[in-house]
Amino acid sequence: MEFTYTCKGYIGGRMESWTGNICPLLPFDCREFEVSSRGSCFHLIIGKHSRSNYIYIPTFSLAMDISYLDDRYWNREHLLQNYPELSPVDAISIVDALAAIKKHSV
Repeated sequence: MEFTYTCKGYIGGRMESWTGNICPLLPFDCREFEVSSRGSCFHLIIGKHSRSNYIYIPTFSLAMDISYLDDRYWNREHLLQNYPELSPVDAISIVDALAAIKKHSV
């Protein structure tokens, strides 16, 4: 079932907000999603291994460990540090989607 979430963050020194959509790709396995927000669309895979959580976004050839799904600050900083070609808008859209997925799945 598709759901909407809100993204908020500083872009160019100004606080902005926008909405995004999250669509689980497999109805009984809530680890794969299609996320679309502010003109971008990407396939998001969330996983967990023995030491942490991780995300894989084939759209951007991006794979990395993340903190808790709702740790917006750490996840955003880690994304931008490891993938500087990622726009701030896409980084915010990704971390806010992770937080929304956690909130929605509780």
